[in-house]
Amino acid sequence: MRYTDQLEVTLIDFGPKSRVDGIQLGPDEVIAIEGVGTFSIVDLARNAFELVAKGKDLRKFAAKVHFESTRRGHASLTTSFIPFLEVRWCSRALSMLALSTRFGSFLQESQRRSPVTEEKTLVPAEVRGTGLESEVVRGLRRAFAEYSRLVGEGVAIEDARYVLPLATATSFFSASSFESAVYLIRKAQQGIGIVTEELRAFASALMRGLESAAPLTVRSRLSFSGRWTEYALLDPMREPDGLLDRVSGGLVPQDAELLELRALKGVDEVLAERPDLAPHVQGLVEAVVLEAPSLAAYHQSIRHRTVPTAVESVLEASSRAIRDPQRNVVVPPDLRSSESRSSDFIDVCVEALELHERVKEEAGAAASVYLVPQSVRIRTVRVYDLFNLLSPMGFVATRTCSAAQWEERSIAYRVWREVERAAPRLGSLIGEKCKHLGYCPEREWCPIILKYFRYSDEEHALRNRPP
Repeated sequence: MRYTDQLEVTLIDFGPKSRVDGIQLGPDEVIAIEGVGTFSIVDLARNAFELVAKGKDLRKFAAKVHFESTRRGHASLTTSFIPFLEVRWCSRALSMLALSTRFGSFLQESQRRSPVTEEKTLVPAEVRGTGLESEVVRGLRRAFAEYSRLVGEGVAIEDARYVLPLATATSFFSASSFESAVYLIRKAQQGIGIVTEELRAFASALMRGLESAAPLTVRSRLSFSGRWTEYALLDPMREPDGLLDRVSGGLVPQDAELLELRALKGVDEVLAERPDLAPHVQGLVEAVVLEAPSLAAYHQSIRHRTVPTAVESVLEASSRAIRDPQRNVVVPPDLRSSESRSSDFIDVCVEALELHERVKEEAGAAASVYLVPQSVRIRTVRVYDLFNLLSPMGFVATRTCSAAQWEERSIAYRVWREVERAAPRLGSLIGEKCKHLGYCPEREWCPIILKYFRYSDEEHALRNRPP
């Protein structure tokens, strides 16, 4: 079995970079020279030529620009530096952090589509060589054995994965700005919240790659620090603070509860008459929703990064699950239909949570979080604007599609109904992706579209013909 700090980080490429009059320019130089364009004209070749003609050393010039601009808090330079990464053999605990960035795009290995093998069970590096290691390994193997048994009995892999711990390995491709990595790097270097050996290894590997590609950009940005001087990621890997418990009044919804609908007076009336105006006023409506998805569904929901989100500590979620597993452990549909199957599933999850608690007491939270099953509910507060309520690319339309994951579908439909109850005219505009598009973009169409249009196999083939 591999340890969590044995992940692999590969810098595939990075940008922007260019060649001007035989001079190779990396991100440091390109971004600095393009910055000059804000005072005259954006023209890389012209501005580079003028700087050289004036006898400027482009490297020293870039260093000055990055330092002076970054220390003022300008993020336009650091969001312009884009590294392209492949990360393999990292845990779901780490990817849950790394993929929650505000700027970026990710392609992740899916446990919904790809079966998990035993080699993908990672051992927390924190217990390596300690007396706890053998007990932790047994616990991890117990969870994988249950996953294998469920799959062998015909349970869908997307449901069986709920029993797997956050130690389960995954992989992903990242195209994200350097600015998005600043919080993770600082979390690792400054010990913010729960910091695992895996996170330290990831941050170190990331820093080596970033500094080799754009040392001036990286060093200048990291020299600018203070309270809240980065775009903070969603960080459930922190100490308990009770914040979401307070704002939720202790409620743990089984899907979603509308806390507040903020809408300027008359917006719903205008949209009922002119729904085409929604893209131009998307921020005038906000549905603030309390949710409690499983860690598995939470990991998917943060990929829809257009929805501002607050999340509680995974330690708060796991403690609540031990106290009341019936309400705080999500049992997948394939198991829920059988009382004995459901009971056995909860028993295995509780067993893992009890081990998590023992390891936390003896080795700390950085070791124990990896043992938490993905079935545990974690509370979030999410803010849905009109894009996420009405656009076919937004959360509700995308996640109410029959091809979406079942737990997220349940949440999306509840958000829709809650908004519809509070604002019927606005609610009448919400719908599944096919309602907005006028056709089904999936490989196989389903009857949902028949609520809105006449549709057939012939129409489906016609509307999905490649250009």
